[in-house]
Amino acid sequence: MTDADVIIVGAGPAGSTAARRLATNDIQVILLDKERFPRSKPCAGGIRFKVTELLDFEITEVIHRKISGLALISPSGLRVDAIPEDRSKPGFMVMRDEFDSLLLSRAKDAGAEIREEFKVEQVRQDANEVQVVGPEGKVLTAKYLIGADGINSVVAKNLGFYEGWRGQDACVAIEIEARLAPEEIHRACADTTGYDADLFFLYFGAVQYGYTWCFPKREHLSLGICCRQDLAKNLRQVFDEWYSRFIHEMNIQPEIFAESSARFPIKAVRHPVKGRTVLVGDAAGFVDAFTGEGIPYAIESGILAAEAISEAITENNPKKIRRYHALCKKTILADLKISESMANMFYKKMDNMETLCRFFHEDSYAAYLIAASIAGLLPMKTVKTKLTLRMMRTRPRDALSLL
Repeated sequence: MTDADVIIVGAGPAGSTAARRLATNDIQVILLDKERFPRSKPCAGGIRFKVTELLDFEITEVIHRKISGLALISPSGLRVDAIPEDRSKPGFMVMRDEFDSLLLSRAKDAGAEIREEFKVEQVRQDANEVQVVGPEGKVLTAKYLIGADGINSVVAKNLGFYEGWRGQDACVAIEIEARLAPEEIHRACADTTGYDADLFFLYFGAVQYGYTWCFPKREHLSLGICCRQDLAKNLRQVFDEWYSRFIHEMNIQPEIFAESSARFPIKAVRHPVKGRTVLVGDAAGFVDAFTGEGIPYAIESGILAAEAISEAITENNPKKIRRYHALCKKTILADLKISESMANMFYKKMDNMETLCRFFHEDSYAAYLIAASIAGLLPMKTVKTKLTLRMMRTRPRDALSLL
């Protein structure tokens, strides 16, 4: 006898989504997390409209602002407002403590058993079951296991998915939360076309592989910097210098009330399935290498994991969970492969960042494509193909200079 059909380690967006989908299918789920919710989670907090389509419930209560597009700032200071013509699917800004707590509560409502402040010390699996060892040697058993415990995944390391993340496979980030009057936030971040929404800002040039950012929330700004970890040097000093310039240029004086740091992967694992265990979200490296965005892939991977495990349980066939990898290949991994190639080209050198930002600035269709890509309105493969062909046709010398 096992304690549950499925144990999920990690109650972030991937884990909570998987738990809700499984519980909805009358599958017994235990969802574990080392923290007590709501808990602080370093994250810029931007989500695509696609997230609201993937979830089967409303998230209106945790939305801070509606986002119509983004502003890209080149190393030389050139600003590109990338805003898709289709405004019917805006992005949104959330705070992760609120957003994650909402997802967790919906998993609980669906029937998942939630155990907070349960720090997983070790996991094991054999041909018949998985075992999770927690505080004071407490052992829980299940038929299947989902590792949703982030970049430092105990599940992944214990079961030999990987030992850790190499320097070029992850980024480090610093983030601050800075309070500002709502009208000042809108003045600084407003969509310049007059649409009743705001933009988020990505600034390039401060670091070799990464960016600084400004994401507007209801009554504060989320500001930060991220960089590939093998290239991150004096990151705090670089960020402080950028922040001083930023508040001067924006003519604002926000009040910093919180700061944090984090790491996130930018390289997907080769095999997210092993035995009776699957990895989802950051634990599987499902993060966009260009933007650092992980929430849509976390939620989608949670849904796909629940689908594959439900089939395995229904048919009493453990091999069916291998379908999870096949499902990921068609969707998540296909997108991430393209975003990785785009990131490698964009961040290869400062001149590439400048050339591409200038291309987006001077070619409205190119700007639309990059906006549609980040907003999730067009498939990544379509965007890359169209951008490549357009640049080769209209700016062949610039295209060759990127290589």
